[in-house]
Amino acid sequence: MIIVVAALKGGVGKTTTSVYLGALAAARRPATLVDADPQASAADWIESAEDEHLERLTLVEAPTDRLLIKALDRIDPEEVAVVDTPPGNERLLVKAIERADVVVVPTRIGGVETARVEAVLDLVPRKLPVGLVICSARTYTRDYQDVVAAWTEANVPVWGSVPERVTIATGPEGSLAPDGIEAYRSVWRRALRAVRES
Repeated sequence: MIIVVAALKGGVGKTTTSVYLGALAAARRPATLVDADPQASAADWIESAEDEHLERLTLVEAPTDRLLIKALDRIDPEEVAVVDTPPGNERLLVKAIERADVVVVPTRIGGVETARVEAVLDLVPRKLPVGLVICSARTYTRDYQDVVAAWTEANVPVWGSVPERVTIATGPEGSLAPDGIEAYRSVWRRALRAVRES
């Protein structure tokens, strides 16, 4: 199974989502995190973090179309691959989506986020399962509730909301946060279910 974490804008929680989903996958079966971002934030995180959740996760850096396709072609049928895509590289994102079994789109509340998510959704083929994860969510706010209602009305599933916690976004400086693992577990389960039902 290939999970593509897709966003055209940086700073929305893409790498955090990729690492947490990779850790959850690796707890159950062989899993590879494919870092397709030239900044290599996910690779830095995996290589420098001392976290038992990440020990079984294989890392492959693939910052070009060619390397990405080669990496995804090597994924075993029993394996899970999570692809951390680069922001602003629509061509590479399309290549990743062409190989995907499911797409997870991280977003935040406010600003230009809705338009950026819509741009990603336009790249996803109609029959390919896709769902949103709202990162750094303040679930008690009216803005959050309005955004979830708007996506629901647009028939775009929200597979999870990750609470705004400093510990979740610490990156390589800290271990994966228990509340982050719990929040991303629902995203992982919804993605699996969507693949099974597609």
